[in-house]
Amino acid sequence: MKNIKPEHLKDLFIHDVPLIDVRAPVEFVQGSLPGSVNLPILNDIERARIGTTYKEQGQEAAVKLGYELISGSVKEERLEKWKSFIAQNPNAVIYCFRGGKRSQITQQWLKDAGVERPLIVGGYKASRQFLIDTIERFSKHQELLALCGPTGSGKTEFLKKADAFYPTIDLEFFAQHRGSAFGALDRAQPTQINFENLLAVRFLKLEDKGLGNLRPIVEDESRLIGKVYQPTSFFDRLRASQVIWLDEPFETRLENIYKDYVLMTAIGQHMGQAPRCLEEQQILTSQALKVFEKYKISLHAISKKLGGLRTQEVLADLENAEQDYLNKNEVESNKIWIEKLLKYYYDPLYLSSLERRQVSPIFKGSAEEALQFLKNLKP
Repeated sequence: MKNIKPEHLKDLFIHDVPLIDVRAPVEFVQGSLPGSVNLPILNDIERARIGTTYKEQGQEAAVKLGYELISGSVKEERLEKWKSFIAQNPNAVIYCFRGGKRSQITQQWLKDAGVERPLIVGGYKASRQFLIDTIERFSKHQELLALCGPTGSGKTEFLKKADAFYPTIDLEFFAQHRGSAFGALDRAQPTQINFENLLAVRFLKLEDKGLGNLRPIVEDESRLIGKVYQPTSFFDRLRASQVIWLDEPFETRLENIYKDYVLMTAIGQHMGQAPRCLEEQQILTSQALKVFEKYKISLHAISKKLGGLRTQEVLADLENAEQDYLNKNEVESNKIWIEKLLKYYYDPLYLSSLERRQVSPIFKGSAEEALQFLKNLKP
């Protein structure tokens, strides 16, 4: 069975081939290849011991220690995990950091057990460089369309609808963040490396489908999306792109934010449903209060730009909404603080940013009109 050479990595990522990362967990959490699961041949402690031995006594002593540490029942346990994963994913591919000892030994032990699987030549290091190069090449040669519109215009929902017939790149999806001070999700964001890797694979898949003259549409995000940031080359390309502007009425935008940040969260998702017992009510209330607390923290994070007096005003409205939830089982009053945040903070900030950049949209209209505009771009 042939190993995967760098020139064949594209096929690996386009087809979402399952990958077995045999590096130590400490390496995996810093960055991994999309589609990989961490089934290490050495745990963090074992890796550290072998590394120390290598520095002090050389390669031969380090390799000898490795075989001593991973033998007997330890070896059999790790071998069984690999075999179990491969049984469920018969096309799985193995990799370590450079395609050296760890992946080669894993491959050999599996072969001895009657299971043959290829490894990535050059390992994670070569694959990571391939993905970085993909971002640079795509950003240099591929034109884009930037999707603009004030907060609440429904840009994320627009991208989901457009994706059914037009190439899209959903940065917030890959970043696992809505892109604003209030945009943190319940799940953790990827590392910067993993964010870039996911983006690169999206670029590969778009190219594989054949873009022709179509320009993928991307939400016009800030450089920083939560704690991750757009690669410089891609961000520069996006900021230089022609713009489609979603122009929705203020009330529509208010309703969109109310739905996303209240009704679709623990604050509103159980409204109108009577809890089965007191314990369930306490759990639901606790979850909702955590959301309110998160919003208070987010509000304080923008207090310098918002201003002291307005921060206190919006905070009071937020706290009133919290009390309405607790005392009246009512969430409609959340619209008060959301409306003020839009008028005091988000709209002025967004519009002044676009004005500084002298953005001149090639299309401006409602989401439905913009979708039709994209359809008309298709050959």
